[in-house]
Amino acid sequence: MNRRAQTIALLARIGEDSSRRRALAARLDTALKRAGISSACAARRLDMCERDVQFWRRGITVPPPNAFTRIAAFLNLDASWLCTGQSSGASAIL
Repeated sequence: MNRRAQTIALLARIGEDSSRRRALAARLDTALKRAGISSACAARRLDMCERDVQFWRRGITVPPPNAFTRIAAFLNLDASWLCTGQSSGASAIL
């Protein structure tokens, strides 16, 4: 299974598990804070509504796969780390 397919599968499982969803939300929130990016700014960069980004940051919902990979890219983070908390390579990690 390629990396993108693995990320999509993980996101589907995370969306169904509240503890995993909260852990992803904590990593995302921390990454955005460290980068100095507000929910409004992230929403504009992703062409999403601010409410969606706020929901992701609180662990209410998870980003869709296409937004998730773009978030990881503009934060210069490994998508696997952002999704699972475990690094899969040499990308920048908080």
